[in-house]
Formats: sequence, structure tokens, C-alpha cells
Amino acid sequence: MTSADEYRLLGFTDADREAAERFEADPGAVEKLAGQLRAAIGTFRPEGDGLEMPEDPRISVAAFLETLPDIRRYHQERGVSDEVSWATLADLGQQLDVHRRTFGEYGLATHWWMAIHWSGVLYALGRLQFLLHQVPANNPVPGTEPGEWVIGVHIPETGPLTPEAIDDSFAQAREFFPRVFPEYPVKAATLGSWLLDPYLLDNLPQDSNMVRFGRRFTPYGEPRDSQDSAIFFTFRSHDLDKLDEFPQDTKLQRLIVERIKAGGTWQTAFGYLRL
Repeated sequence: MTSADEYRLLGFTDADREAAERFEADPGAVEKLAGQLRAAIGTFRPEGDGLEMPEDPRISVAAFLETLPDIRRYHQERGVSDEVSWATLADLGQQLDVHRRTFGEYGLATHWWMAIHWSGVLYALGRLQFLLHQVPANNPVPGTEPGEWVIGVHIPETGPLTPEAIDDSFAQAREFFPRVFPEYPVKAATLGSWLLDPYLLDNLPQDSNMVRFGRRFTPYGEPRDSQDSAIFFTFRSHDLDKLDEFPQDTKLQRLIVERIKAGGTWQTAFGYLRL
């Protein structure tokens, strides 16, 4: 039974806490996923590989709550502080809130993403999240070998990307991973994001937080079309037919829409930096 304090630490809004408490999930379905989540903790499966996520993501939320003691125990055994542990798991409440703001109801479209948190390989360290994983053979990182360990950078929706906040996150990462995962040495951090699209970096003000963040990374690999990412993360919508309805209050919002209307395609690009 999840306590009120645990809901708070997990970042649940009152509306999502009440919805989670009201939801009557099939016990068998919950326990099926809960068993898979327990078995996946500490196994470093890439992107939740092998997990059978249910069609109804509300069942996933129930399974995450059911296995909260298990992932918390793993964090403690690894020497992860309570502060970092709860900050990491609080992305569950954040993702529920994003779902509600996007679709107007209780749910978790990104339940596959939260399964990665529950496997014990992703950690929130200040402004950024870092995912410990191996370099994929199909997108090698310069200066590394396939199978070498790196930390993938992820950017939660928690505030501006100020240089001070980013410096602090990387400083924490440099201390955290050698201490908590000494058997998985890392020399580089990687990022795959539409925020690294060269068009964005060239067309936003060069002193903006977003551009200064993107310029930290050295480009590598081939960009991939990612129109939906730019739309969703800017406007919380997947509907390209609503371009004329999206707010145009910021330079970024105007740039996103103008490029699409001009026939352009936003892309996910890749970058790395040495730790």
C-alpha cells in the first residue's frame, strides 16, 4: 500500500494520486508486470528489452507502485542516496502530469520509459538524467568501442537549462557513476535529441541556454528525421494539423512552426562529450 508520503515523494499531483487510488487494476496483470520489473532490476537490459508492457498503462503504474520497495532497496544496496533515489523515481509523477496535460486524463503513455527507471540504470542528478548503457554497434561513439559503457543524457521537463545547473549535473555524474557502478567505467556522455538539430542551434540566439547546452556536445553519426519530437516537447501535441493553433510566444515556438510550414523536417541529432 503506497503511503501519502510516498505519493508525494514520487511527484504525484493530487489528481493523479486520487486516480491511482481509485483505479481497480486486475491483480494478475499487475503481478505479472511486477514480477518482470523485479527480475529486470540491475540487469542493464537496453531500453526495457524483454518486458511485456500491458496495453493499459494504468496497470503499469500499479506495478511500479507495487515494486517501489524493490527498486528502493536496490538503490540503497548500491549506495544511492535517498535524495537521488527519490528524485529519480519522481519522474513517474512528472510523466503522469505530462500525460494529463496532453490527453486530459489519468494515464502514462511513457510507461515503457518509466520501466527503465525501475530497472536501476537511470538516475536524476540535478537538472539532468543519466542512463548507464553500452555503446550500440549501429551508432558508434567516436573514441569508444562497441560495448563500452557510456552515460546517455536525458532532459526532463523541470526548468531552464542554465549553464550553472548543467555544470552541476555533470559534476554530480562524474562523482556518482564511478562510486555507485565502479564495474562499469564510463569516459563519455552522449545525447540524442532534436535539441542538437543543427538548424535549431544555428537559428536560436547563440547566448540562449538551449544553444549553449547543445554546443557542449561534439556531433557524431547521422541525424534522423524527428518531426514529432519537436512538436510534442514544445507544444505537448502530436497533431501536425494544429500548427496554426500552437502558441507563438517564443522564438523557439515560432522557429518550430515556421520550419515545418516551409517544408523542413526537424531531426534528432547525436553528440558526445568527454567526462
